[in-house]
Amino acid sequence: MASARARLCVCAAVLAGAVSLGATGCGGGHARSPSRALSTSSRPPATAGAGVPLGAPATPAVPLGAPAAPAPSVPVFGASVNTLFNTGEYRATQISAQLAALRRTGATIARSDALWEATELGPPVGGVHNYRWNFDDSIAASLAAHGLRWLPIVDYTANWARSIPGQEHSPPRSVSDFAAFAAALAGRYGRGGAFWQAHPELTPRPIDTFEIWNEPDVESFWVPAGDAAAYTRLYLAARNAIDAVDPTARVIVGGLGRPLTFLPAMLASAPGLAAHIDGVAVHPYRGNPLAVLGAVRDDRVLMNASGLAHAPLYVTEVGWSTRPPHNSKWAPEGIRPQYVEQTLSALTRTDCGVAEVVLYAWATPQRNPHSVDDWFGIHPPPPADHDTPDTRAFAAGIRAAAAGQPRVTLCGAP
Repeated sequence: MASARARLCVCAAVLAGAVSLGATGCGGGHARSPSRALSTSSRPPATAGAGVPLGAPATPAVPLGAPAAPAPSVPVFGASVNTLFNTGEYRATQISAQLAALRRTGATIARSDALWEATELGPPVGGVHNYRWNFDDSIAASLAAHGLRWLPIVDYTANWARSIPGQEHSPPRSVSDFAAFAAALAGRYGRGGAFWQAHPELTPRPIDTFEIWNEPDVESFWVPAGDAAAYTRLYLAARNAIDAVDPTARVIVGGLGRPLTFLPAMLASAPGLAAHIDGVAVHPYRGNPLAVLGAVRDDRVLMNASGLAHAPLYVTEVGWSTRPPHNSKWAPEGIRPQYVEQTLSALTRTDCGVAEVVLYAWATPQRNPHSVDDWFGIHPPPPADHDTPDTRAFAAGIRAAAAGQPRVTLCGAP
């Protein structure tokens, strides 16, 4: 079997065939070492179940549920559009123009939050949940009108359900209320969902993949600190609830920033879990496309060695910010188009089992020169609406990935 360094050299050659990478080593300087992750100590097994505070032991544990769903047959591409919907500052016509431009690139999916806090404003009364779907309906309708399928991030915690009052990124006090929201979301927007039945003027684009939480292994998104056992309970409860509504749906582990340590801890917390994971989302923010490939390779090697060879990888965030310079997610304006095209073109040509690639992000505010988050967008934000070198590179990367070029051996057989 070829060495990791040799495989990365093959990918470097593939990338350089499209646009020169410049001076980079075949090892991908920012790539992680999978061997370290495989020996990482993990947390004790989890025992808490649905409807029980996440930190408390309980019996029985959340059941593992149905076996993993089959992997998608064709990789798809898209971009994050959450800034268009979450801020509430853009008019419907402005959002429509942005989504039309995204669809013209060849993208078919759009990732955006399904915010529990925006949908369930108070606790259930007499065991009955009351959902207000205005926010979610606007997303589903806008995306469907432009031929885009919604990849929802099922997050975060409703105001009344937070384990830490006032902190939206704290996990819920119990997983059952979160799971009920996930099931209601699937029942409304999934296959045969009530929303599609109520809107015959739309061509249905039912949700087929649900991403549970965003970066649960990162402190800023799972406050006060990532907890693999607690997240596993949340994932399983949500997956079981969605599966009861739509058995064909895929429910994937929310985009991980540190999969090499978090995934082993998840698997250790629930024996047998691996066979019940439909997919794993990762966020390989790295300095250049070769380093991104190195990170994805490490993730796949770990998954193959951990009983997850069947589970596809979902790259649900990858991208570069153009300001301020020299931050860890920075790329110069003149270089970013090359990075975007190379990354999209290469990821699905490998043998790493990548099912989806979602660029972060389509449009961001571009206001504060000192804010990294404001400069990830490859398309100018409303009211502007015109192509850029980045958007043209995004479209070119999608076309190249679909061109049927020879696959590249990077991750190796399970």
